[in-house]
Amino acid sequence: MKTKIFIVRHTETVGNIEKRLTGRQDYEITDRGNQLINQLTNKLKNIKFDKMYASTAGRAIKTIEPLAEINKLNVEQVEDLCEMYFGIYDGWKWEEVNKIHPEIKQNQNKTNEISGIPKQETTEQVAERMYNCILKLVRKNIGRTILISSHGVAIEAFLRKIANIPFCDEREKFCQYNVAINELDFENDVFHILQLANTEYLKEETKCLNEER
Repeated sequence: MKTKIFIVRHTETVGNIEKRLTGRQDYEITDRGNQLINQLTNKLKNIKFDKMYASTAGRAIKTIEPLAEINKLNVEQVEDLCEMYFGIYDGWKWEEVNKIHPEIKQNQNKTNEISGIPKQETTEQVAERMYNCILKLVRKNIGRTILISSHGVAIEAFLRKIANIPFCDEREKFCQYNVAINELDFENDVFHILQLANTEYLKEETKCLNEER
């Protein structure tokens, strides 16, 4: 029996605007972030979801709360859906990190991975955590349609794991911008990616609004 999974990245926050390593720290949603939530809600409002899950971060929960209301569901919080923990620099601005360890950003530019921070999670650890968590949630909801709200690095790590594509390859294709939509099927214990990091709908909706004016 086929199960449908939608995985979305949270909306824009102050932490994103300030270019922080927004791992386990949480930040307020911006005005644009609220607009993005409205656009995401409009895009997915006609889908009947059976279950909704989010990380314990407020930004992830708030991103799908309007859809939860439409579907008369509660958003269930799951800690293992949280973002990568960036160790001693979790919550720091990149400009602050660069003053102490510029090689961290330099390495990211080369490999597309954030590494070398003391006490941080590795990409492999995040991928394994996310995979085990999502697999467990899906097996609990066989034949249903579920919505998951999580975070950029965490989602990308999971998707790359199931697609067996390393972080250094196809960077733009897997990049999870705010409110990016990923759609998957799960059947015979295998994930199939149908839609990857879709933000095209944001451009489509803006175009429609402009035409209405």
